[in-house]
Parts: sequence; C-alpha cells; structure tokens
Amino acid sequence: MAAGVVGGTAERDEAERPLLDHLKAMGWQHIEGARLRGEGERDDFRAVLLEQRLRTAVLRNSPWMSSDTQAEQAVTRLRAAARHVTAGSLAQANRDATTLLLHGILQPGPGDKDFKTRFVDWSPEAMEGSREEVLARNDYLVVDQLRVHDADGRPAVLDLVLFVNGVPLVVVECKSPHVRDPVGRAIRDLRAYSGRPLDDDTRRGTGAPRGVPHLFAPVQLLVAADGKDAALGTYSSSEEHYALWRSLAPDYTDPAVPGDDGAEALRRELRGWGLLGADERPTLQHRLTAMVLRPGNLLNIVRHYVFEKPLNDDDDGRRAGKTKPKSGTAKVVCRHQQYRATEKIVDRLRTRPSRLVTGRDRDERGGVIWHTQGAGKSFTMQFLARRLHMNEDSGLNGITLVAVTDRTDLQRQLRKAVELSDSRVVQAKSRTDLEHLLAKAGRPGGRMVVFATIQKFLGDLAPGSGDGAGDTADGEDRALDEDFEKARKRVAEGEDAEEVADPAPDERTLLRAERIFPECSDGDRVVVLVDEAHRSHSSVLHACLRKALPHAARIGFTGTPLMRGRLDDTGRIFGLEPSSLPGGAPEFLDTYRMTEAERDKVVVPVRYEGRATTAEVRDRERMDGCFEDLIEPLDDAERERVRKKYGTPSARAVAESPPLIRRKAADMLEHYVTGPLTGGFKAQVAAVSRRAAVLYRDALRDARADLLLRVAEFDKGGRREGLRGRAPETYTAEETLLLRAWQYQELLRRIDFVPVISAGAEQKDGLWREWTDDDRQRDHIARFLAPFPELPPDNPWVAAPVAEHDPVPAGSVGGMNPWSDLVWGGDKPAEQPPIAFLIVKSMLLTGFDAPIEQALYLDRPIRDAELLQAIARVNRIARRKTEGLVVDYYGVLNNLGVTLAAYRGNPPALDSLHSMEDEIPVLERTAKDFRVFLGRVGIDPDGLTTPAALARAVRALGHPEQRAGFDTSLGEFLDAVNRVLPHQDALEYLPDLRTWSVLQMRVRRHYRDDTGGGFAMRGYGRKVRALIADHLQAQEVIQKIPPVSILAPDFDEVVDSLPVREAAAEQVQALRYHLEERRAVEDRPVHTQLSKELERVLEEFAGRWDEIGSRLGPLVERARDAERSDPAVADLSPMEQRLHALLREKLAESEILGDPTPEDLRRLVAEVHDEITSRVRLASFGGGEAHVTKLESHLYELLRTAGYRLRGEGRQEVKRLASTLAGYAVDHLEDFRSEARRE
Repeated sequence: MAAGVVGGTAERDEAERPLLDHLKAMGWQHIEGARLRGEGERDDFRAVLLEQRLRTAVLRNSPWMSSDTQAEQAVTRLRAAARHVTAGSLAQANRDATTLLLHGILQPGPGDKDFKTRFVDWSPEAMEGSREEVLARNDYLVVDQLRVHDADGRPAVLDLVLFVNGVPLVVVECKSPHVRDPVGRAIRDLRAYSGRPLDDDTRRGTGAPRGVPHLFAPVQLLVAADGKDAALGTYSSSEEHYALWRSLAPDYTDPAVPGDDGAEALRRELRGWGLLGADERPTLQHRLTAMVLRPGNLLNIVRHYVFEKPLNDDDDGRRAGKTKPKSGTAKVVCRHQQYRATEKIVDRLRTRPSRLVTGRDRDERGGVIWHTQGAGKSFTMQFLARRLHMNEDSGLNGITLVAVTDRTDLQRQLRKAVELSDSRVVQAKSRTDLEHLLAKAGRPGGRMVVFATIQKFLGDLAPGSGDGAGDTADGEDRALDEDFEKARKRVAEGEDAEEVADPAPDERTLLRAERIFPECSDGDRVVVLVDEAHRSHSSVLHACLRKALPHAARIGFTGTPLMRGRLDDTGRIFGLEPSSLPGGAPEFLDTYRMTEAERDKVVVPVRYEGRATTAEVRDRERMDGCFEDLIEPLDDAERERVRKKYGTPSARAVAESPPLIRRKAADMLEHYVTGPLTGGFKAQVAAVSRRAAVLYRDALRDARADLLLRVAEFDKGGRREGLRGRAPETYTAEETLLLRAWQYQELLRRIDFVPVISAGAEQKDGLWREWTDDDRQRDHIARFLAPFPELPPDNPWVAAPVAEHDPVPAGSVGGMNPWSDLVWGGDKPAEQPPIAFLIVKSMLLTGFDAPIEQALYLDRPIRDAELLQAIARVNRIARRKTEGLVVDYYGVLNNLGVTLAAYRGNPPALDSLHSMEDEIPVLERTAKDFRVFLGRVGIDPDGLTTPAALARAVRALGHPEQRAGFDTSLGEFLDAVNRVLPHQDALEYLPDLRTWSVLQMRVRRHYRDDTGGGFAMRGYGRKVRALIADHLQAQEVIQKIPPVSILAPDFDEVVDSLPVREAAAEQVQALRYHLEERRAVEDRPVHTQLSKELERVLEEFAGRWDEIGSRLGPLVERARDAERSDPAVADLSPMEQRLHALLREKLAESEILGDPTPEDLRRLVAEVHDEITSRVRLASFGGGEAHVTKLESHLYELLRTAGYRLRGEGRQEVKRLASTLAGYAVDHLEDFRSEARRE
C-alpha cells in the first residue's frame, strides 16, 4: 500500500475497500490484519498459515480421522513447504505446496489402511453447489493490511490476502486510480513482495517493499487492482502476462437473451448489495472479483486453470544435445476467454445429449472455438483436459480426449502442454496403434488424451503440409509462383474463391475415408478435438471418425476466420449456434476476435509495409525487364543464345536470382538494424523456395560484412563524431543506419542467419543437411527463441555488448545513449552464435510460437488462410514489444482483394492487418491531443524553452491525477512515434518529443512519482530512447536537477542554487519522499514525528515559500541525523558501514558461524563490498532473479574462502547469509553502483 497521504487515502477508499466489500457480499469472512493475533488466529508475524482454521478443515474433510494428532501431522507437512523459503527456492516451495493442496496426502487410518487427507474440499458441490453449500464446505477469510515479517524480522504489509481453510491462496495489491500506471505499480509491488522483483523495477534500498517469499509458497493467484481495472497473474508472471478479466460468462450471461454479455446481471447484483450507484456501471475490478474470487469459482480456477509451464523445450533440447535449455518454470493462469470457452464445452458435455441418446445425425455436444491466433489455443485444450480429468465428477473424469492436428510440430507443442494436466497422454505411433487406442476410447480405463496427426487417420487422403507439400515426384520444390498465379486467374475468371483456396473433397474421397477404420468404440464418453477446423480436410476426417467413433462429441478449434461458404459443412460436422441476431448467420460456440485480443494485449498489433523492389516481377513486361537486367553483362551473341535457350524466366527464377536476393537481403538487414534489433527482437524470412532460403543465408552474411565495413569507415572517418552536435531529425537515412549499426556493431558482428527447410531432391547429394536435419533444426529453433546472450569481449568466436538494461535505472539515462561507452558483462563464453534470423520456405509459417520474433520478411507468394497464419507469427507478446512487422518484398499485400480473395466480405479476416501508413494519422492525432491536454492544465506547449517556464509547468501538474493524465497522454504520443520511426514522417515531431520528455523528467524527479523516486524512460520505446538519451543526459547537468535523496552529497548545493520557491518546493518533495520511504519499511517514531511537523509547516505557512524554506532546513538535518552510522566505522564508505552493521547482526545471531573479531569483520566487509560493487557496476546486471542467483553464488564462494567452510546445517547458514547479502545488494543497487563509479 502506498505511503503517500493522497495516494494512500484514495487507494484505500477507491480500490481496497470496494474490493473488500465485494468479497464480503459474496460470502467471504473478514478480519483486520491487526486483530489476527488478538483473536488467536496467528502466533507470530512470520506465520503464513492460520493453523487453527486449517486443522478444523482437515478434520472436516477427513471424517475417518480419530485424533487431532493426525490433523496436526498434516498441517506440519504443509507448514514445512513454507519454511526457509528464499527468492531462489520459491518455485520449488510453491510446487510442493500446490501438490499438497491439490492432491492431499496419505495417512494411516482405521484398519491399517491408508486414507486421503485433504486440505481443501475439491468436490463438485464445493465448487458448483448453492452459495450455502459452497461456503459450508470450505472456510473463506479475507484479511486486510496483513503484516508479515521477512527472515530478518522486517515487516511487509499486504493489502488483501485471501485464505481458504487458513491457507493463503490469493494476494491482492491495490493502488490509487489517480496515480500514474496504478496496475503496473501494483504488479511491481507484488513481485517485490514475492522476493522476485521485475528486472525493470528500478526501486532500490528502502524504496521497494520487503520480500516475504515464504508467504507466497502456497499462493496460487495474484491480483493487481486500482478500483477500476484489475489484472490477474501468478507469482512468476511478468507485467505483460498479467491480464484483465472481461468476460462474465457463464455465471452472468443468459443464453436466451441475444448478445447478452452479463453486464446487466452483474449490475443488478452489485446494486442489490449496495456496491454500485444507480448510474454506475460495473468496472473491470468488479468483473474479475465476481468471476475469479467468488468462492466456488476460485476453487475451480485454482484446481483446473493454473499450471506450471517449463520455460525450456526440454525434449527437443536434450535430443539436439547442443543448446543448454533455459531453466526454470512459469506458473500460468487462464485468461478470461480460455476459461469461458472451456466452461462452455464442459456445460455442453454435461447437459446436451449425444447421438447414442438421441439417435440423430449430429451429436449436439459439439461446436467450434474460434480464438484468434496467439490467444492461447493450446492452453485452452490443456485447461479442458484438466477440467475433465482432475474433476471429481465421474461423468467427466472418465472421458477420452482425442486430439487431431495436421502437423507433427504442432502435435508436439500441444502434447507437451496437455502432459501438464495430470492426464495420461499417449501418442499414436502408427495407424494400427491408433486403432488400438481408439478401441479403448469412452470405456472403463479410457481416461486419457490420445494425440494423432491427421495423416495417421487419413493416410494418402490427408492434405500435405510443410515445405514438401505438393512437391514433384523427384522431390523438387513445387512452384509457389505458378500456384499463386493459377489461383489468381481462376478467381478472376469467376470461380469460387473459397473453392480455389481450399477445395472441398469429392464424394469418392469421402467414401474412401469411411472405409479407413472399422468401428473402434461405440461409447459416447469421447471428445474429439480437431485443430485447424477451418480447413476442408475436416469433412474427410469427419467421414473417417463417423465410422470409427460414431458417438463422439466433436470440438473444432481454429485461429483463422472460417470462409462463409464453409459454414454449412462446419455446422454439419461440429455444430453451430443459432444467431444471436434476427436473421443472422449461425455462430460459433465461442469467439475471440483479433480486435479483442489486441485490446486485451493478448497479442500485439501487426503492421505491414511494402518494400517490393523495382526488379520485382508481377507481369511479363516487368519479368522481361528483370531478365534483361540479369543478362546485360553478356555480349550481344551470348545474350541472344540465352534468350533462345531459356525464353522469359519464371517469377520463381527471378526471385531466386542471386543479384536480386543480395539486393533484398541488404535492405532487410538495414530495416532490421534500425528496427527490431534495437529492441532485442528477431526476424524470419519467408523465401520462394528451399534454394532461395539457402541463398538468403549467404546474402545476409555478405550484407552484414558490407555494413560493418561501412560502419568502420563511418567511425574512423569522423562522420560519427560529426553527428554529435546535430539534432537527430537532420540525419540522413544513411547516417541513422550507420549510427545505429555502430551502436550495435558487436552484437551485429556475431549474429547468425539460419535456414530451416525440409529435405528434398538434394538430400541424395548430401546437400543442405545442416538445414534439413531434424535435430539440428530443433537446436536452431531453440537458439532463435533464446534472447540475445550477454557475452564477454574476449570470447573466441564472438563478443557482444550486453543488451542495455531496460529501462534505464532511475536517475541515469546514459546507458541508452549511443555516444556512451559500452560496458561488457558475462562470465562464460557462449558456445554458439545467437541466431537472429530464421529463413524458411513454408516451415514455421503456421503454428510457430516465437514471442521474440518481431519481423517477418515476405519474399514469396502466399494467400488466404496461409497468409493470415503467417502474419500471426509476429503477433505474440513479449516484454517491450508493442507491434509485429510484416515487410513485403513480393507484393502480395499490394492487393488484399487478390491475396485474401476467399475472405471477401469477411471483415474479421482483415482485423490482423494494419498498414504502416495508417500510423501517420495516429501520430498526428496523439501529438494534437497532448497539446490540448497541456493547454487544459495551463501549460503552453510551445513555451517550454526556459528553466522558469519548465518550473511553472511542473507546478501546474501538482495534483497526482493531473500527472497521471499527463503520462497517459504523452505515452500515447511516444508509442506512436516509436511505431513510425525510423520513417521520415516521425522526424518532424522530434523537437516536441525532446521538449516534452524533458518536462516529464522534471515532473517525475520533482514529485518522485516514478518507482525509486528518479526518472526511468519506461514509457519510451528503444528507438525513441536512443534519439533523446543524449539530450536528457545533458539537461540533467544544464538545468541543475536536484538529486532524488536528501542524503545525496550534492543535494544542498544544487537546491541552494535554485530560486527560493523552487528550492523550498524541492526540499518539501525530497523530505516527504524520504520519510514515506522510511515509514513504509521501518516506521520509526522519528519518521512519524518529522512527517507531522512537515505537514504542520506546510499548513501554517501555505504559499509563503521563504518561511517554509527557512523551517525545512532543520527538519532535513534531523532526518539525516536519523541515518547516521556508528562512529566506530565512520572511516568506511556509506555502503561499507551498512554492510558492517548487517554482517555484525547476522553473525551474532548465528550459533554456528560465530562472532568474528573486529579486524576480521572489517576485512570481510571490505571483501563483500568489493565483490558486490564489481558485479553491479556491469551494465548487464539488472537485479533480476538470474542476476541475484549468480551474485548469491559468488558471495557464497567468497564466504567459504573467508573461512566459513562448514558442513550440514552450517553450510545452509552460509547459503542463507549469502542470499541475505545478495538481496541486500539488489535492494541498494543504485547506492552500490554510485560507490563503484566513484571508485
């Protein structure tokens, strides 16, 4: 909870109390945190379980128990999971506690038999019964302002903690809706409380909440709320993976009311409870609370919709044997559309009759789930498996799921996801094996998930996929250009575009499909999940399955809009819903469109840009011209012979020509260097053939070599230095490119460009094995998915500058400055180069999930569904990724009426495409809107040219709500600029951008609004930051911006140089910020007293700044006196003094480690200080979990070297001490860095 008076009051009144009242109305009991100990609920502030409630629940859930002793033994097992938890061990502790909560434990009972002890009642009645029954079966308690002590006895106070049977399952952090980025702030606090602060959390020292990771050992869900919005995540979720919850289905929607979204029903409920005014509408906080935190729903979500996902592709990584997989796991919770779709399927399976019951032609339990690509379709399948197979309802947990995909790589991806569901997962190895598995479907013992490709079902009737689909008999590439041109002509001549794009099977094919399998199982407890249900092969598969599994329910999944002409077939196979509008078309079981996904930030918007070269070929005239260019170096006689022999080349031949590929590769690389590379993102090239893919590798490597030569000349020739004093908008495109390439030259020098293609005719000659071998491909893909590494400069094959920490730490912008020196980091040389480009023909254009990929360079014909799927490769979310880019070198996007002919008149098909040209009006609008905002608060947008004008503007933004609006409006402008850069249209806005960013820096530094009290360019894209970093850095010096802290050595000097009013105002903000920081963590009486005296001075002398200034000096000195160190260590640096106190305290507490002599302690302090400063001074050290773990390891080795070579419990104490020191270093990162710079 924020310590500020305004923020704290609004936070409590507008976010925390309304959420608390909503919980109480839904049946949650409530106890204030301060009353827990007084009412016997809790023994001490370190305890995280309310053990009396837990013991009572264990006895209630285990009627076989005959004594409290057995209940206590169960409680002890769960308590042990939260003991000695550190940030590094939280994942394992949470895993252990979750296993106990979900599955219980076995304990000996009557008759020497083992009985299940359950901590939570997970029965269907406990989740889906009446309100009274749900509340009776488990104990629901919410505690506000819960005080929890860390390992050192220091307090953290959490806004709301939700206990079920005395076990904390949910932690809620609330922020005032009137501060900047309230939900983001709440998320950063939640991560800090868990002991795993986000990498971009710039708060250090006392500015960040205390980490209490042991509380989070059993916690399943985290909620960040601000009274209006609320986002859901888990202890491991990064900020971009927290999600708003919009859907109210199925709890509040009425299927009988067309278009009902449930909002009115929720509104009536809230008004009935007195939680909503007559004219108010439910907020997103209301929606999340009603759907996720309702007692029964919470248990349903925790049991079925939360799972732990490995961060490494372990199966592929081990087989490749080359790339070390990324370690660790991420805890995942469903998004609202996944929950909604899964619950709809479950409801159908429960309430709709099967063909076995009705005898009708179609099973009524089926339907189609259309969730746009990137929305987590594989997760939805996994949640369905968990919802069925972990359910205690015998009508659901015995169902057989049969998942059918059209590609082995997608099958592998889905299989790995579903394996996490606690279901038995089997993969059909052959058609015979598949027939054997299907024979068990829907029968006793058939509780499993069967995976099979459509090829296993249909054999030679299955459609082809991948690079080799449709190749000639001798393995040569099929001519994509000829296919594209034939299709275009057929449509132009009047054929049905949908039939051209995806031909329907004929009757003979359908009859053959029916004969593939005998009837394998006549049971109706079978659900077939068909992926890519938009394809015509669904009809063939349906004919096959109708014979093999006649009574199975069929659920179709698609990420691509269905062609309108396919709706009848789709309805016949899967079933469609009646239209919600009179006379409308049938509807899908659940729909989640691209526009919804972009709004929810489930995917990023995709922009496309055409860069087809003049030699690119679309008609015979242009083809001839390109051909003439190619043979121009020959003499007349040779040219004539070539013309007679070859005639006019095909479009593919032209696209494969090395000169043209070299030209386009150079342009691709330049686009990449000035765009995706600056954000640390990667790219994919789609080439016209396998040969072209291999040629692109060489061409990109040659283009890189040429660019680096130009960079060297640019640097040595003095041209780079010549840019230093010029405004970036005056740079030429060439100068911008070379400056950016110079900045990233070390990384650029070492990246690789790798083809991923299937084997063809060349295989017999041993060609291209490096690019076609399965194991090598998996290794290449794994390396592509990995972020760019932090590499040392002396690596034998590569040395790259560590990617600048993003965003820049508070108070420093130099790291983003292209003029500043690069700082190197990393300890071990990498074994292989980082892969920046994957080059493909058709592989990986569908179903490839690569959040790190931002750009797709298209140089091949592609149309209809394949085009829509390819575009979605770049829409996955990643940190700091605001958009995906499709750059067209073939001209396929020039006329969407041709390339998307099968989707004419189908607006959703175009939702995923936005032209880069569309961004220019957005940039113009956001600039105008921000000017209007400034005028509304009394600031002249063109008058911010002097320090006095800036000071007046800072005062005009005195209210937190105004500053929140300022940041929001400026943020929209910054995003628009970053999207348009480096295009010329953005350059005219750079002068305004520089002026307004200086104002934002002044505002945030003055009011200490940013985390850490300083200024971090969190809202600035990397392209924008690179352009203005030098300017902002200079302004800090020119404008004499005071330091954040009153403890800074030059604070008084800088403040004294300011005019009286500014100086007094600066002292007020600095002292207030200092006291709020200290009170939030230590709450010593001196800090409370000084806060009261400060507010009294402001009230008594309101507006009289000379009087205020004269009275603030003594208050500041008293605040500094409270920070003074022990005189005995006064000769040590400030951070050495703090380490001395910390080590003296920790060593004195330990009976094993002992109490060192004063001389030994000072020597140990110096060694620890040197170790910490040597590590944190690196630009690569950002304070994230990986960095903390590495620092902890180094400190552990230092302590062992210093003589602490103990075994057993002593070794664990040394590890805990190393962990404490590492955590302290991260808490005070900027202080240690400051001392490192002075050294």
